[in-house]
Amino acid sequence: MKKLSGPALLALTTGAFVLAALPAGVAMAQSGANDQLEEVVTIGTRRKDRTALDTTVPMDVFNIEELDSVASDDLVDVMKALVPSFNVGREPIGDGATFVRPPQLRGLDSDKTLVLVNGKRRHRAALVRLGGFGSHGPDLSTIPSMALRSVEVLRDGASALYGSDAIAGVLNFNLKNASEGGQIRIQSGRYSEDNEASQLFAGNVGLPLGESGFLNITMEYSEAEPTSRGREYDIGIAGGLTPAQTARSGPTLNVDHDMFGGTATQTRYGPDALTEVYVDPRVVGAVSNGTLLSVVAGADGIPDDIDNRYAANIQFAEVGDSALTQIWGEPERDAIRMFLNAGFDLTETTQVYGWYNYSDSNANGSFFHRRPGVSQLALLRQQDGSIYNPRNRYPSGFTPRFAGNVIDQSLTGGIKGELDNGLSWDIGGRWGENKISYNIYNTLNPSLGPDSPTDFRPGNLITDEIAFNADFSMPIELGIAEEANLAFGFEYRDEGYQIEQGGTASFTAGPYAGQDPWNFETSAAEVAADPALTSVACRIPGQESATQLCIAGDPINNAVPVGSNGFPGFGPSAVSDFSRDSWAVYVDLEADLSEDLLVQAAARYEDFSDFGDNFSGRVSARYLINDRFTLRGSFGTGFRAPTPGQLSTTNVSTRIAADGSPVAEGIFPASNPASLFFGSTGLDAETSTQFTFGVATTPIENMSVTLDYYFIALDDRLILSSDFAVDAAAVTALTAAGVEGANTIAQVSFFTNDIDTETQGLDLVATYNMESGAGLTTLSISGNWNDSEVVRRTDHRAAGGASPVYYLNDEDKFDDENGLPGFRSVLGLRHSFDNDVTLSLRGNWYGEYENANNSTLAQVQTFDNLLQVDFDVTWDIAERYSLTFGGNNIFDSLPEEGQFETCCGRVFRSDSVVDWQGPFYYLRAAVKWD
Repeated sequence: MKKLSGPALLALTTGAFVLAALPAGVAMAQSGANDQLEEVVTIGTRRKDRTALDTTVPMDVFNIEELDSVASDDLVDVMKALVPSFNVGREPIGDGATFVRPPQLRGLDSDKTLVLVNGKRRHRAALVRLGGFGSHGPDLSTIPSMALRSVEVLRDGASALYGSDAIAGVLNFNLKNASEGGQIRIQSGRYSEDNEASQLFAGNVGLPLGESGFLNITMEYSEAEPTSRGREYDIGIAGGLTPAQTARSGPTLNVDHDMFGGTATQTRYGPDALTEVYVDPRVVGAVSNGTLLSVVAGADGIPDDIDNRYAANIQFAEVGDSALTQIWGEPERDAIRMFLNAGFDLTETTQVYGWYNYSDSNANGSFFHRRPGVSQLALLRQQDGSIYNPRNRYPSGFTPRFAGNVIDQSLTGGIKGELDNGLSWDIGGRWGENKISYNIYNTLNPSLGPDSPTDFRPGNLITDEIAFNADFSMPIELGIAEEANLAFGFEYRDEGYQIEQGGTASFTAGPYAGQDPWNFETSAAEVAADPALTSVACRIPGQESATQLCIAGDPINNAVPVGSNGFPGFGPSAVSDFSRDSWAVYVDLEADLSEDLLVQAAARYEDFSDFGDNFSGRVSARYLINDRFTLRGSFGTGFRAPTPGQLSTTNVSTRIAADGSPVAEGIFPASNPASLFFGSTGLDAETSTQFTFGVATTPIENMSVTLDYYFIALDDRLILSSDFAVDAAAVTALTAAGVEGANTIAQVSFFTNDIDTETQGLDLVATYNMESGAGLTTLSISGNWNDSEVVRRTDHRAAGGASPVYYLNDEDKFDDENGLPGFRSVLGLRHSFDNDVTLSLRGNWYGEYENANNSTLAQVQTFDNLLQVDFDVTWDIAERYSLTFGGNNIFDSLPEEGQFETCCGRVFRSDSVVDWQGPFYYLRAAVKWD
């Protein structure tokens, strides 16, 4: 179990006691912290008069001012800046995770957090993350922050209240519902390192709808240039490169692999390596200052690296002031987003409501560079006997570019009201769909040889949901201090997930997927197997021989990868159209047993068409010790069935090995022959047990402090297994089972319920407002300490096996337990001067975390505590106009460079949740009207 570091413990204790020790005699503001606490909440309770401090479980409410204080066009980054237990990284070269970023809450994946909009469940994204635990949750970035009037964060398991997914907590995004007024916002910003720019244009307007209704419209457009935070492309070579060779300046002699396996002594790509020389090991030559002076060809006469074209045509990708073979950073992106929220009264007690959203976003980033010498660029012997060299197209290799278009839509509508007896009712339905369309270009399907295009459409992913709800709530008399509240309801859901086939060229296994496709060589093995053959033979034009084989290193023996390299397309075997339905009933009773004791109990029964039924329960209570001190706690169970995407995802993508070589990794459904070969046993639902216990206090007016402990046990937790190496026996078995491209897949992983985990932690939230002659000041501190442990793994070793075989290997287990900061804190100061100027400071403090290099755990890197500071200054120029200047990470505080798993031009780890982009400064102009 992790322990609080000294600085982290100091932050928690000092922050809490300093705030608590502030003198009660200081003049307090009449708005701010207490106003926020007294705002009526809509989740965690079904009573209409509960505030965040009244509930039986921990609750955070963030208002418009707090949401606007974060300068980002991505709601995921807004939540990360405000909620300490919310973590998300920027995953460059991360396949679909580059376009849909999956966050974590309390150390658990995005599919363990339920997302609501106006109290209604939000549909999932089409992306199933192909890394980590393989999470599959909603895409928060499709919601423009300007469309929101508040965000509620329920930090407690609530499956009995809301159903599957509500294990780590619940996020509820409340849409603006004003019928008048509006705002226009224009923001422009740049990173300081390479001057990459981004722009944001957003507007919101409230309009009347009839005499008593409203139509609230939000539109947003954003665009951002790609960032580049890598160094020149390099690979790990025996002996390594000298510091001078890896620095950003200084000439370097470059000698690389030949197509036939020559040994490199130095490898360097980048703006300082403007002359590249590739030397065939069978060629005798002299090299001086990067220039090949003389060449003596080998005996075979095969033209290859001695061709000067390959030394003279170096391709660079221009990004800002840098020229790198490969870009490692944020992708180029743009997005258009819209939210409409409406409602109007049919009668004094009945209202029709509805909202619609549309989001269209595009992103485009690099994959890893394919350097000369890898199989994707191997020479091929064509049918007429001539040699095809892919470097005629890409002289110094190629860097695939991967683009994704994400279109998200949803429509929700219903009618609600209240009867004379106090029964409130809400009957509604919703539809949501998320679609990702992929495009990959500047690449090849190597198996097609010279017939390969360079642009491909790998296919589409689509997820959709249709649901209907009927919810009821009414006060009932139980003969206690106050009326109790009884809520009950019914839900029906139909979920679907589709994988649509890609363009034919993106998945086709061309003739060069196997050796000697044109049968130029009759081998000794063929002679032994076929008595009709009398001798070995080589039939290459100009090299014919009836008595000997072709030259050992001839291109006829090269077998190259299948599919659009980097992200092969979805072929017929990957295509799927999966659907399931479920229904649920629930009951929820909330009662003040006395003036001091509030008790809540909920139960939910769910039935899934593919995973059977489940009963979840939850009890919680809040006890008022006095006017300023409250105890609260909860206990409950949860249930989560694998999503349709986790049940049906098939994907083959490229990973980079430690030596810089591209390696194809296949992720298959648990029922796929490839998964079954490595021991998959199918999937089951995961279950959870959780409890919380905490205190909430208002030691003085306009100040609040809460401290809550939580524990979450997940049994049969759904994970993506570690990679299994595909050896010759596996290739034979997978080929016989009909797995496409089995001979080019080096690793296989699949979903499994192979582990149990326990997660526990502490949440601290403290806020204090005070007013003095200098203006209004708000101080805040929120902190999260989190520890997660794998408490069960199954040993799947075969009979007589000497070493354990785990579906989650030792390296992945270590990284899952230690790869996130054990402590995170958000420190805030906001001061409003009397001269219409407001200053905000926010510090994001990340605690230590660790990463292992391999399953031996012999090499572990520890990343130290780190503080990143943001600021903004807003000047209210006039009643309607304001100007804001701000900066993020203004002290350029970056995580340590990765000691491993950062080859090929990477500097920081790709899975870092600590931002590594550097300082970002922005200017924002806003116009508001009532």
